[in-house]
Amino acid sequence: MKPGAPDFAKRTNILLNDLCRIESRDAITVHDAIATVYHDVTDLRASHPSLSDGSIPLEAGYELFISAKRLRVASAAASIRRQGHFRNFPARARDQAREVRLGQTRRGSYIVPIISQARSPEDVYAPQQEHIDIEVEETLFDRRVTATMSRALGVLEEMASARRQPTLSEIADSVGEGVSYELCQALTKVVNTESVGALDITFNWSRVAAPPPGSSAQVEFNRDAIDIVDRISRHLRTQLYTREHVIYGVITDLSRRPEEETGRVGIETLIKRRRRTVWIDLADEPYHLAVRCHDTGTPVRVRGVLSSPPGGTASMEVRQFGPDTSLGSDE
Repeated sequence: MKPGAPDFAKRTNILLNDLCRIESRDAITVHDAIATVYHDVTDLRASHPSLSDGSIPLEAGYELFISAKRLRVASAAASIRRQGHFRNFPARARDQAREVRLGQTRRGSYIVPIISQARSPEDVYAPQQEHIDIEVEETLFDRRVTATMSRALGVLEEMASARRQPTLSEIADSVGEGVSYELCQALTKVVNTESVGALDITFNWSRVAAPPPGSSAQVEFNRDAIDIVDRISRHLRTQLYTREHVIYGVITDLSRRPEEETGRVGIETLIKRRRRTVWIDLADEPYHLAVRCHDTGTPVRVRGVLSSPPGGTASMEVRQFGPDTSLGSDE
């Protein structure tokens, strides 16, 4: 526990070798697992028989690295707004490309790891929290983006692997899960390169926070699946336009009279990286859920149409309300 001790490196090496022997894993794998214990690691793997030597053609490698950025930014944008085609990404989404890191490429066809922050739910908020913590929220955004990416790619894989073309209604519903034209294009750019037969993405969730409920552990897109993904992306670009905001925060205000059918709820959140209280109206059952979230200090996620005039009261017409499950809780 004292890195400055003269025998620190020696003792650490002994520990590492013991773990390698007990877990029957190589030293690099064990070292990376320790180094990323507070991070989520998303592995992008390009596969093709021609990649068996661990190398990849320059063009395919370029597209794989660029798609890592595209997937992350598209998922960050969907964590802020559910939108079929963004055209212009929110500034917060573009920042993701500068904030996450890439690990060393690994063999196994050709693997590029995306490393992003995670935070233990126990370190988030206390019961009846009065304000959100901006630093905590910035960290949680990384986990929320990874959860959005996992869920959106899982839904996209389901549609692409079905034995029929997805309906317009199914495509519209997928937007609510984070699917967008830009997300689809990030996949097709890689798989359509000559040297890549399939792209699979594995989500290695941090050991300090449980995987988000409904998230996918692994997804795969081959050439046949990408043909359907390409059709979905064309619908999203030309025939379907939806836009809903997503906010995350803690409940700071609750108000409801016995005779009223709905309750008024104030949620403190970040809008353009500034604290803001957004007011929503909830019916009986979701209002009681809001009370429980307030009493336990559970962060919430709300999706709907947001109105936030400068200097005015921010409000939202709610489409979906519940606990923020990206932190690993389904209650």
